[in-house]
Amino acid sequence: MEEKILKTSVFVNDTVFNESTEQPIDVDFTLPDFCPDISKIFKCRAVSRISSKSMNGKNITVDGSVAITVLYCGADGQLCSYEYQYPFSKNLQMGEECAGGNLCVRSKCEYINCRAVTGRKVDIHGAVGILVRVFKRKATEIISDIDDCNIEQRRGTAPATVPMGYAEKYLMVEEDIAIGQGQPAVQRILRYDVKPCVRESKLINDKIVVKGDMAVWILYCPEGGEEPQSVKTVIPFSQLVDMEGVTDTCGCDTKSDVAFLEIKPRSSDGDIKSLSLTAKLLLTCEAFCENEVSVILDAFSRKCEADMKFEKINFQSICENVRETFHCKKNIELDEPISAVSDLWCDMQSVNTKFENGNMVICGTLVACLLTSSESGAPAYFEKPIEFEYKYPIKEDMDTLSCSPEIDIASCGYTITAATTVELRVDLGINAAVYKCTALPLITDIQLDGGKMRAVTSKCAMTIYFTAENECVWDIAKHYNASVEEIMKINDLSDECLPENKMILIPAV
Repeated sequence: MEEKILKTSVFVNDTVFNESTEQPIDVDFTLPDFCPDISKIFKCRAVSRISSKSMNGKNITVDGSVAITVLYCGADGQLCSYEYQYPFSKNLQMGEECAGGNLCVRSKCEYINCRAVTGRKVDIHGAVGILVRVFKRKATEIISDIDDCNIEQRRGTAPATVPMGYAEKYLMVEEDIAIGQGQPAVQRILRYDVKPCVRESKLINDKIVVKGDMAVWILYCPEGGEEPQSVKTVIPFSQLVDMEGVTDTCGCDTKSDVAFLEIKPRSSDGDIKSLSLTAKLLLTCEAFCENEVSVILDAFSRKCEADMKFEKINFQSICENVRETFHCKKNIELDEPISAVSDLWCDMQSVNTKFENGNMVICGTLVACLLTSSESGAPAYFEKPIEFEYKYPIKEDMDTLSCSPEIDIASCGYTITAATTVELRVDLGINAAVYKCTALPLITDIQLDGGKMRAVTSKCAMTIYFTAENECVWDIAKHYNASVEEIMKINDLSDECLPENKMILIPAV
């Protein structure tokens, strides 16, 4: 019988390890001599970055650092800042080895608190959340066809997003950023943000061409005690990533993360009119192919007993690929009157996804951070939460869908509408692949027992059967050891599902 069984391989990403851990941050440091004493701390911000990761047997090692920026008002009334690098290393143990597995690590600062112990000493407490996932491409053999006229087969198809490969590559970006014409020279950098974004992933044979850009925001204190100035620029990047087996028919999900970042003033003829940027980006590429897999959902032999093995296979297919920009606008009230806004940035606080009433709903909270000048000209700082909700209509069954969206803060702007009122405008980049999940119990093996014939359910040439509402011809044929095709033909049926009660004839085997 083996030669009459045709099998096919179904590929899925099998997660062998998925664990989150926490890296505490407990540190105190003293400001260097070139920093003024602290009068008031405005903001303590922490950005975690993964510099390296490795897997050796059951052991996983994750190395990284946390860039802690303390933005404060100096004793002289000037706006100041200091950045402290906090390195860390984390070890995790897997339950079993995973040779050839792919290691994926994400990190995010969960919280950060700081206080000034003295005018020069700062105490920091916080935590970084680290998510570690190890997965491997797994093949499961299922029966796709049985070449035996006495075996009834219930055929079907399953849409599947088949994983084709996974690859990572580091990319160095070095750039000199010129200060805008007419802007004063740099005395010291106060704050900066860098956000890389992949714009295009083009697949060719065994390679992926990745193109994107890196948005850079820099706030600096000019020479001469003037108001803080900002510099904004966009740096394009491109990279070729090797991945064996991919073609232009495949799709690709590419993410970019900052593994290392340094921005320093660069002196020229005594004046600092440019800034030197060095960034190390990690590009993560997951290639896939949309396919339709032929499967056998059930089978039975009309002649003899059969022993069948079933295995539940989880099929995932992308039913929607959402790439949109969502505009969020809100008026916020400040606690004190202001005369100007020196800087505005937004940090994502939380994101949740749910499916209801025919929509995918992405909602969350971001925190708007405003560095301002009071009416007297003294620096001031405000934080305000902004809630957002984005709806995308989807026709699929809500219970079968899943999505882990990527939300980027593309841009943010403001308009001062009153002394204590600011209108905020935030553009959110939505990148969401919506997966439809289908779990099917499929036949992976069948053994026929030729010496054990199936019992004859009826000695008549024809059996009269009264169907129940929505009864399936397959279930009837399986009960009576009959041919589905013959039942459909003799009763002139066009659909296997019988929507109403009726009388049908069942021919004997």
